[in-house]
Amino acid sequence: MTSVYVETYGCTLNQSESEELMLRLQGHTAAESIEEANVVVLNTCMVISTTEEKILKRIDTIYPHLGGRMLIITGCMVESFREEFETAYPASSAMQISDVASYIDAHFPPSAPSAAEPRVAARVKIAQGCVGSCSYCVVRLIKGRVESRTIEAVAADVEQRLQNGAKQIFLAAQDAGAYGLDQGYRLPDLIAALCEIKCDFKLRVGMMNVASILDIAEDLLAAFRHPHVYRFVHVPVQSGSDRILKLMGRGHTVSDFKQLVSRFRHEFGGLTLSTDFIVGFPTETEGDFQATLNLLREVSPLKVNITRFSRREGTQASFMAPIVSRITKERSRILTAEHHRVACQRNRELVGKRYAALAVEKGKQGSTILYNNNYRPVVVRQELVLGVSYAVRIIDATPTYLLGSLI
Repeated sequence: MTSVYVETYGCTLNQSESEELMLRLQGHTAAESIEEANVVVLNTCMVISTTEEKILKRIDTIYPHLGGRMLIITGCMVESFREEFETAYPASSAMQISDVASYIDAHFPPSAPSAAEPRVAARVKIAQGCVGSCSYCVVRLIKGRVESRTIEAVAADVEQRLQNGAKQIFLAAQDAGAYGLDQGYRLPDLIAALCEIKCDFKLRVGMMNVASILDIAEDLLAAFRHPHVYRFVHVPVQSGSDRILKLMGRGHTVSDFKQLVSRFRHEFGGLTLSTDFIVGFPTETEGDFQATLNLLREVSPLKVNITRFSRREGTQASFMAPIVSRITKERSRILTAEHHRVACQRNRELVGKRYAALAVEKGKQGSTILYNNNYRPVVVRQELVLGVSYAVRIIDATPTYLLGSLI
């Protein structure tokens, strides 16, 4: 039986496509490492230059030591680097991820399918592409405009994951808020349909751009009230400066973001807010950065993705005046430190509280990672049965997770 190792970089959409690939590879097994594999698949990302450089170094490391293994390069980088890959790594194959399963089957005829190992947490792709016009983003140039899967197709995939043992479903897309704009329906319609599935599970909705959901905010609030849905929203703001947001082409203002957050928090008191910031965007002044720092303090998001601006060829921002690297690094350090302070404070407010939490994955040193209804990660230092909900009491907190004990 052929053993396949998949290494995935980038967003949750890439991760969901890798999971879908493994589901399609019936009659093959999943390898835990390259050394155990007959086939190595690298699902690539090129959203920022550092990730791209990391992947190229990884290929350079793997390639000389394939030892007869098949190397398949797929994902975002294939669109731009196919010819370079074929020239530099002639023993590898570069292709779209939709073609990988059939390619492997053609070279390694599958054996009789074995029973799939239950996965408590599963990712399901709902769309790819977006409707935005961000001046810095190369992914939109690669993925194009939004292409949504039908509600029926997504529901069928979710039901399959649930039948395979999943208890937590992540709805993955470049911009989940743009789901259905090309089909005549919207994200709340999808959530409502999935919540009708007769099964015990939780839904985590993926990243939603502010501009994509301003017109459906009320419908989203209604959809999030269903007990199947985690009280968790990921809405990237990217900057606290309206001037920078306009240069970024984000399509929203700081006020739009704050009003959206306020509406969700008013509806769901324990809401977990996640957002993104880009520091060092071209022409960003000290005043612009202070506005971002102040916004972080004001809205106090629990989870923050902080990225230093990365110049990408072909984007409008690549022609703008760059910020000195030293300044960008310092601003990133300051923002990260403030986020850790805010997150630790928010998490420590929960010490002593009790929650029902779903055991989702194994942690380090015999621990288990659980998630409560607000998608707060709770680490319990015991090996627990995955897929089961437990009553826990919070006994300590860090900036990134809560520490709990069973009641």
